Amino acid sequence: MLYQQRWKDFIIGDLLVLKVPTVRAAKMVDAVMLAKNLKPLDKLEVKYSHDDTPLDALLSCFDQQDAENYSIVGDDGYIYGMFGVSKDQELEGYGVIWLLSSSKLQKFPLSFFKESKKWIKKLHRNYEHIYNMVYEKNWQSLKWLQLCGFKPLGTKTIGKYKKNFILIMRSTRCVSLLLY
Repeated sequence: MLYQQRWKDFIIGDLLVLKVPTVRAAKMVDAVMLAKNLKPLDKLEVKYSHDDTPLDALLSCFDQQDAENYSIVGDDGYIYGMFGVSKDQELEGYGVIWLLSSSKLQKFPLSFFKESKKWIKKLHRNYEHIYNMVYEKNWQSLKWLQLCGFKPLGTKTIGKYKKNFILIMRSTRCVSLLLY
């Protein structure tokens, strides 16, 4: 019985023991705070895709027209992550979705997954398609996005470091014509 109780506490630990972070509109100061604590694979993804620093990448979301930007915040003010969507300037009906986080966000696996499905649906409401390019070695992000209904559509070498990224997309309708 004791073993079963511990297993149960492990499975729903983020709901019982830890105060789950909340989501609010992002502020520039959040970017400054998160940049210091960005998880290593997110730092690499930002560097390899845009040759940016974490701070520059996070601040760039405030420059995007029609962007929706949010922060994941603990009750102590700790910034666990930032995410959002912005309009693709070249493709009508497409939004570019993103998430950058600290490693501490992994303390809340169940609540994060449950909440992210809700937020992705909200971010998807103004676009037929939402997508991003994910560094091929960022397996946690790829797995999470696929669990949230995104489909990998192809691989492309991008950036000055010539690293492979995977195009991952979620659509309200079939997108097979985009591959031709």
